[in-house]
Amino acid sequence: SKSSLSFLDTFCFLSSLSLAAMTSSYRVNYQLRAHRRDELIEFIKSLLLTPFVVHARQMQQGSDVLREAYAGIFESVAQLINGHIAHCAEGREQHSPLKELVPSVGFFFTPLDLLEAFKLYDTRTALSSRQFVAPSFNDVRHILNISQVLQIRRTGQLVTFDGDQTLYEDGGNFAQDSPLVSDLIDLINKGTRVALVTAAGYPGQPERYETRLSGLLAEMTSRGLDEEVAGRFYVVGGECNYLFRCAWKSAADGTRRCGLVEIAPSVWRHLQWTDDDARMLLDVAEKALRDGVGRMKLAVDVLRKPHAVGIVRRPHVILTREQLDELALSCKHALHAHGPALPFCAFNGGADVWVDIGNKLIGVQALQQYLGIAPKDTLHVGDQFLSIGNDVATRRGCCTAWVSNPKETCQLMDIFLCKQ
Repeated sequence: SKSSLSFLDTFCFLSSLSLAAMTSSYRVNYQLRAHRRDELIEFIKSLLLTPFVVHARQMQQGSDVLREAYAGIFESVAQLINGHIAHCAEGREQHSPLKELVPSVGFFFTPLDLLEAFKLYDTRTALSSRQFVAPSFNDVRHILNISQVLQIRRTGQLVTFDGDQTLYEDGGNFAQDSPLVSDLIDLINKGTRVALVTAAGYPGQPERYETRLSGLLAEMTSRGLDEEVAGRFYVVGGECNYLFRCAWKSAADGTRRCGLVEIAPSVWRHLQWTDDDARMLLDVAEKALRDGVGRMKLAVDVLRKPHAVGIVRRPHVILTREQLDELALSCKHALHAHGPALPFCAFNGGADVWVDIGNKLIGVQALQQYLGIAPKDTLHVGDQFLSIGNDVATRRGCCTAWVSNPKETCQLMDIFLCKQ
């Protein structure tokens, strides 16, 4: 309507003023560390800052003024997202008001009920009752996650997960007593396909993945899931290079257990590159890694695999986040300048840096095609959504949720499964 358009235009204008009012030091910091920021989250956070500054310290006990202000902002951002979806559907993405305000914003596969998500989050955390701590990056991230899960739980057919810091602790295994084990089994029992999509690449070695997933597979075995139900669980390895499916297998002692069997690449994967291109890409990446290691005099080893190259720190060596970022960004720069034109992922894994041929977007899309599931019915959950992370590419192929640890994943799965 004319009135709603007028309101939205006013909202966009005030939003642009809010962004323009950032201090020069903030803008400088943003430019220096853009690889560690998310423009949409920063945009929403900046909108929430104005009512916090104006009202928080003057609030009376029990006042709803901040709650109403925050609710109005999230409702307006949801309108902007709906408008962006409509502009994209018409092929006019560049004319979207949200695109003008947040140039890096991508595609949304579903609407987001940010108002309902805010209300749920506010009830749990008393966000609108805070007087001294403004809404944070993590507050906005949680609300976006909740809104996405509330939407997709109605139609979701495929849920994919990163491994480290998403399903289990970094470098650990999926323990049988983890509450996420029961959540994943509940998902597959209700007919949802579930997959681990990981950078770890072990071609022809399903036992390596079985070790990481030992708790989940043991619980599936103890519950006696039938073949069809167990077969709803998959592993995509090496970002997009290997696919395994859960199945019952005979153990050496004659017992039967749930394990993983590899699916031939010809069945599910459509290669987008030649062996020569892959070798050339890894050569460029390896040189960039070795140059960076030498430049910073790091005590690490460079490891080359069939579809990846990376660095692994030596015992008792600690690498800073900045050193890992430097290596990942050096590789990206070298590959964009000198590498062959094929997809890759150069990422900071938290304790190491890897360059993989392909990326998780290709892995998720290949699995979607193999299973016949649409992007709007797919959710990917991961912890690496910064520009130097290996989950961020999935935003172009499905709905996503950005977590920082397995506890947050568990909370989102409780919402997905309507336990909360």
